[in-house]
Order: sequence, then C-alpha cells, then structure tokens
Amino acid sequence: MMTLEPRETSSTTVSLLLGHVRAHGGVAAVAEVLARAGVTESIDWLEDTANWVSYDTRIRLFEAATTVLDDPRTMYKVGSTVVTDGLHPVLVQLLSAFASPAAVYRQLPRFIPKFTTTSTMDSVSVRGTSASLRYRLHEGYRPSRLDCQYAQGLFAALPSMFGLNAAIVVHPECQCDGYECCVYEVTWSTRRRWWSLRSWALPTNRSLVLLREKVKEVQLAAADLVGSDDVDDVLARIVARASSAVLAPAYLLILTSDHGEPVLRFQGLDAPKAARVAARILDGDALGDRAVIVDVASSRRSYGRLAALYSLGHTTIEGDRTLLEAYAGHAAAALDLFTALDDSRREESRAAAMLVLAHELATSNGSEAVADAVALAVPAIAGCDAAAVLLWDAGPGVMHAVATAGLDTPQRDRVLASPIAAAQTPELVELLAHQRPVPLSATTASPQLAGLLAECGMTTAIIVPLLAGDVLMGVVVAGGWRSAPASGISPSTLARIEGVSHQGAIALQNARLLATVRHQSLHDPLTGLANRMLFASELDAAVSTCAEGSCTAVMFCDLDNFKQVNDVLGHGAGDELLRQIAVRLRGCLGAEATIGRLGGDEFAVLAHELPGHEQAVHLAHRVVDSLNRPFHVSGHDLRITASIGVAVHNGPGDGGERLLAAADTAMYDAKRTGRNQVALADDSNRTDPVASLQGELVEALGRAEMRLHYQPVVALASPDRVVGAEALIRWDHPRLGLLAPAAFLPLAEETGLVADLDLWVLGEALADLAALGDAAALAAAGEAPLHVAVNLASATLVDPRLIPTVRAALNRNRLRPERLVLEIVESRALIDLPGVVERLTELRRLGVSISLDDFGTGFSTLAWLNTLPVDQIKIDRTFTANLPEAASVALVEGIIALAQKLDIDVVAEGVETEDQLVALRDAGCAFAQGYLLGRPMPAFASVARALVSRG
Repeated sequence: MMTLEPRETSSTTVSLLLGHVRAHGGVAAVAEVLARAGVTESIDWLEDTANWVSYDTRIRLFEAATTVLDDPRTMYKVGSTVVTDGLHPVLVQLLSAFASPAAVYRQLPRFIPKFTTTSTMDSVSVRGTSASLRYRLHEGYRPSRLDCQYAQGLFAALPSMFGLNAAIVVHPECQCDGYECCVYEVTWSTRRRWWSLRSWALPTNRSLVLLREKVKEVQLAAADLVGSDDVDDVLARIVARASSAVLAPAYLLILTSDHGEPVLRFQGLDAPKAARVAARILDGDALGDRAVIVDVASSRRSYGRLAALYSLGHTTIEGDRTLLEAYAGHAAAALDLFTALDDSRREESRAAAMLVLAHELATSNGSEAVADAVALAVPAIAGCDAAAVLLWDAGPGVMHAVATAGLDTPQRDRVLASPIAAAQTPELVELLAHQRPVPLSATTASPQLAGLLAECGMTTAIIVPLLAGDVLMGVVVAGGWRSAPASGISPSTLARIEGVSHQGAIALQNARLLATVRHQSLHDPLTGLANRMLFASELDAAVSTCAEGSCTAVMFCDLDNFKQVNDVLGHGAGDELLRQIAVRLRGCLGAEATIGRLGGDEFAVLAHELPGHEQAVHLAHRVVDSLNRPFHVSGHDLRITASIGVAVHNGPGDGGERLLAAADTAMYDAKRTGRNQVALADDSNRTDPVASLQGELVEALGRAEMRLHYQPVVALASPDRVVGAEALIRWDHPRLGLLAPAAFLPLAEETGLVADLDLWVLGEALADLAALGDAAALAAAGEAPLHVAVNLASATLVDPRLIPTVRAALNRNRLRPERLVLEIVESRALIDLPGVVERLTELRRLGVSISLDDFGTGFSTLAWLNTLPVDQIKIDRTFTANLPEAASVALVEGIIALAQKLDIDVVAEGVETEDQLVALRDAGCAFAQGYLLGRPMPAFASVARALVSRG
C-alpha cells in the first residue's frame, strides 16, 4: 500500500503531473500512467497535497507519463506549470515577501525541503540577472534525468511570476553522469514583456489572491474536522489536514491528559520517534528551525500543542507560524464540541448508554417507560451489575418497584412483588428526611432490604433519590459492583448515578405533566368528556377500521332551549347542568359508545361495529329518554330536552368529518319537526367512503381559512430586543376550530399541497412585514428593521415557483431581501434532493438569508455546515430543554463556538424558563425564541410592539 511508503516527496508534484497528463491525454491517459507506474492508490488520494509518496514512486510516475504522452519534454513542461497553472498556496508566503526573481532564487534552499526530504540545494550564487544553483540528491536514491528536466522547467518559469520572459537554464553537471551534484546556471532578462507593462503589480496581486485562497483552504479544512462523531477520528483529521496551513514532511499533535500520559497523534513519523519528539517539546525544547510549534487552545481550555516538523538543515519561512496558529485555533474549536462528553466517550459502552438513555427519555410516553429506560441505563453508565427503579406512592407511604435491569426472571419477579413501606425501612426514612443518596450493605441493611440484596446476589448497593425540585418521584437502586473498592462507591460513580437519576426525575415529571396536559388538551375541562379534537380522531379511527357488514353511527345531540337556563339562572347553573348531563350520558351509554362535548350545549356520541342503523336509532332514543328525567340544579328541578341527529356509515371509510356533518344536518331536521326527538340522515345508508380532511384542505386557501401567527425572535442583548418573528401557519377550520400545523401539514405533504401553503405563507408574511411601515424610520432610530422567517418544506425548496415568488413578493412589498429568512429542516431527504445546494445558493444571491432549523437532530448534524450555504442555525429545543445542566451547556457552548468560527448566526428555540435564558446568554448565544420571550401572536404588528418582559 502506498500509504505505508516513506513520506519522501509531497503529492504537490504528483498532482501537477496528473493534471498535465489529463489536459494533454485525457482521463484514459491518467489511468494508463497509474497502471504503468504500478500505482494502486486513487487519483483523489494522489492529488491531495496532505499525502506524501516515496521518491521511487515519483520517478516511476515521471517515466510513465513521458511514455504515455510520447513527449520527451513532458517533465520540463510540468515543471514550468508550477508557476503558471499549479502554484501551490504555500508560495503565497514567498510571493508576499519577494520582489524580484533574484530574491526567489536566493530563498530556494529554504523552500525545497517543504516538498521533498530526498534532496537539498547546498549553495546558491545569485546576482542581478543570474544564479548558479547546486542541487544534490541524497545518497541511496537513484538520480533521474526526468527529475532534472522537472527542476529545469521550474527554475526557468520563476521569472514569469514577475511579468518577465522565462529564464535560460544550462545544466553543465548532472548526478546522472557521476557528478557530486546537479549544477544549473540560470540567466534572465529584467525587461518586461510588452503585454505585462501595465501589470507591474502582478506579484503583489497574485500574492493577495493566493493568500485569500489559503485562508479559505484552512477554513474548509477546519469545517472538515467536525465531520465525525468519533473523537479519535477528529484527532486524526486534525493531523491529516494540517497541511492545509503549512506543508511539511511530518506533523505531531500532543494532547494533555488527566491521567498523566499525553495523547499523541502523528503523521510522517513512526511511534518511537513521535514519542521522543513529544518528550522534547513537553520539556520545553523548541527544536529550532526544524519545527513550527503552536498551542491548540480555545477560550474555554488548552488542549495541547501542534507541531509541523522538517528535515535536518531546513529553516521555516515567513508566515508558517501565523497560518499554523490559525489552523490550531480552528482545531481547538472543533475539540470544544467533544470535551463535554469526554468522560463518556472514553468508554464506548457508556457513551452508547447515555445516548440511548437520552433518546428513550425524550420519546417515553409514560412513567413506566421512563423507569425502564433509567433502569437499563444505570448498569452501563455506573459499571454495576443490576439496577431497579421504584416509584413513590405518597398516600400509603410505599415504594413500588416498576423496572429492573441485570436480574434473572425469579429475582426480577421478587423485586417487583415487594413493595417497601417507609415506616418499616430506616433507609427510606433517612432518604425522605435528607433527600440524599443512602448506601446499602447486606450486613447492615434493614431486614427487608438485606433479604432483597441477598436474593439478588449483591453485597453492596446505593439508593439515589429521583428528585424533581423538592418533590420525591422515586428512587434508583444500583448494586452488584464486581470490583467495588473497600472504601465504597467512588465519587465519580455516584456522580454518574445522580446524573442519571436527575434526568430520570425530570423525565418522570415531564411524563406526568404530559399525561395531564394531553388529557386536558383532548378533554373538555367542564365535563371531562372527549373534546372535539379527540372525538374527531376517534371517529376517523372507527370509520377506517369498521368491518364489512357492520356500521359506524354518529349521534349529534343539541339541548333544546339551553340558553334560557343561562339567562334565567346564570352561567354557573348552566355549567352545573352540563356536568350532570355528562354524568347521565355516561350512565346511559356506559362502554357502548364514546361521548364528546363539541362545544356549548352540543354533544356527540360515537357507536361502532353496529349491525345496522336500527340499533343506532335505538341508542339515540335511549339518550332522549334519559335526558327527559328532571335535573336538580341550584335548588331548582329542571327539565331539559334534546334533539338528536343520527348518521350511519356502512363498512370501512377514509374519514369521519362528513359523517359528523350529516348527523349535524339531521339534528336540525329534528329541531324543525318539533324538538325532543331523533332524526336519521337521508344518506345514512349509502356505502360511499366518508370524506376526510383532504378535500377541505384543497379548498382551504380559496376559502381564506388559513391564518398566520408570529412568534418573536429576540436579541439577547441588554435589554432584550425583538429583532424579527417566525411566521407560523394555522388552519381556522369551520368545525374543528383553529388547528396547529401538526394537524394538517403531514396531510399537505402527502397530497402535494405543502408547496402551495408555503408559497402562500411567504406572500402573506412579507405583506404583513411591509405593513409595519418604512424601515428607514427604524434605521434612523438606531434599530435594525425587523425580519420575518418562513419555513420551507423540502418539496417547496425545489418547486420552480419558489424563486419567482420570492422575487415578486419582495418587489411587490418594496422590502430589502435581507429582511427575509428562509428556514429549512435538516434531513436525509433534503440532502438527497437534486440541485438543493444550487437552489439555496441562488436564493442567497437574491440577498435572502438561509437558516438551518432543528439543528443537531437530523441526518448529518455538523457536516451540514460544510455542505449547504447557510447563514444561521437554530439550536433545536431538545438541546435547550435540559439547560442549565452541565452536559447541555457544554454542547450548546460548543455549537456556538463553532458557529462563531464559521461566521454563522445562532438562534436557540424553545426557551421557556429563566434558567435556560441565563445559560444561553452566558454561553454567548445571540438570539432566542420561545414561550418565555413571547408566544405566537395573530398579528405581526403585535410582535413589533412587544416588549420582552418576564416576571
């Protein structure tokens, strides 16, 4: 393998050679050259200047190229292209300092070792228009006339950098003829060519251009450093990409370690030599001109040192240290992203367990699922054999085990079947009193706990509370260390268990809150019945799963003259009557049907898998009869009647909204014919599929049912200031009320309507922004004009209407393009779309900003910053939610540090607490949005006038 060959000559020369062959012989000629030379590495590898090849490989490639092109002057021509076509960025440093060909020839001895370790230029005699160069190939290498031709082409071409004619090179002595070294006599004229008389500043201009290219190359190399989630791979990349800053035969990265021994990564050295050189550097030896040594450090911490190493007798050139220091700064920023999880990454199983735990806790739907995730994670993270999670029931004062890990089936059943009463367990009494970890020993524990430890084969364990603030949710029990120290569980192990328990407690609290919120969001707060959204969902599910030969029935129930109860007795009495009606409906129907309150005095009943519409009508009459009995409300006996419409659908269908609408129509028929009765919908027996929301969504834009809400984006300066808003679409559905995007956008994507919705939002949002008034007034007051952010689906991004729509909307509303931010969500589907990078680039050319939404949760994470042209990233709320925990703070700080290096703005989403805001401000985050800073508002003007206040 070529990668095992000595690093003797830089691939810069090989890259120039392959480019010349490709230009004069095509791709096939390049393949033939590699085959003739016996080279098996890829063309990309050979053209990467970070790689080096052996001198023998270099000469074989020279010989093969000369043969394939059938041109004996091939290598002379390749040498001459170093200046005209293939100038390596390293020459930027020379060009910025040299003012004449004589200066270049005089400095060549310092320059040659950057590209080869096999030869040296022993002495140079330079005069005004001539130079005598002595070039010697070291012992052990076979001289080649082709190498001499390459050198002559290079020496001859150097004056052309200054707008002069090529030099004349005479080669009187050659090592191929037995001489001690090769001698080259070079002469040139200082008279400029006629076409270059007005280009006297060519060297300076080229130097500046190449310097910019050099800086760009270093930045691209830095972006590549974060293209991996493995810290070892990142360290290897830091060494491998150092050549983007300084070209050298070898590189050495020395990282300090908490465990005494430094961590080394190197290229171009063997391990023993790398260790020797590292020891010298750590002892303070600067190695003289043979090395450029810089610190790898960020504002957060110092990681170690990076060295570019040269051959004996070589001296560095001006600019080497500056460029290597810049590169080391980028490397330190990349390492910042990994230090937060450094301890967990040292052991692959622990890192995997932490990631699995975070994922499981984020996706767990209930307390038992959270407990299972915590119990499974503790052994891998704490290094113990087994774990259990017990939840606290404050009523009877008992701990109930709900999840275990690391136990066999009999042991698990024993633990799960053994509730532990606090009154009989001193350890739990201590934990309840002090809310701190309690160690357990099989020899000293209370009888019940000692028995459980013995049955599980454990001698030691520890109980750690699951605390959400001051509220005890339960405990984590970890035990069974095979190599537990005599002094007990180590502080670091205890800290890891406490970290897991802290995450588990928050997840348990969130699970309980989520269960409460979910119940409240789907149930009527007054009666506890299903609300319109839940009822519609249950109806859709019932219709879609109804078996052939059965039917689904909906009863729409409206109370007769209910308004009089509110008018005469007051709304309090009306609410009490509605509660009693809900209780009576439950008693009447029991488990036979689903009951919902749609709003006001309207109720609905769903019955499925009925044999026919007769049974549905019978149920409706039962409801009418049950409501005819008097209700006792506020000291009054009230009689209330109901009109009920019934609609029936046979077999499976694709939605229930039309069925509910048919029952509603039938209910009005019942009212028109005398109230207190049941009416059956005319089309109740038809077998056509029930319509879904799809048809209504198609017509929603035309019916002007879509609405925009705006959530403010705040600059975290002092004081906080609104700088813009994100446009959020809502559907004002005539029956279901105001629907959030999650209720209809998936359907829009499935049916191909999402692009139409996105383009509508784009036009409306810019119109609302323009309605705020002249931006010049804000600028005159010292404030930047507000911007608006619009989310784009991947289908919209490649829609041919997008660019014209953006341009037209900006022109129509007379808005500057920088006031529009287009947000895209990272996903594999997006990166696979053809032309996505070109489309984003075209949008940026218009002056529009591009934001990468939900950053860190998608397919490619950090590698996107090197792939897509983005101006802004939005840190996903999953990162913000755990602030100010140390791990989350470190991750957010790392993302912000990298973004600052790449000149990308950062917006943190989901800010809901003061602690989260303080952590983001301390981390250097510039912008944020979330409920703490402002909820979505139905008018942009409200956002513009909003003052960020929290109290």
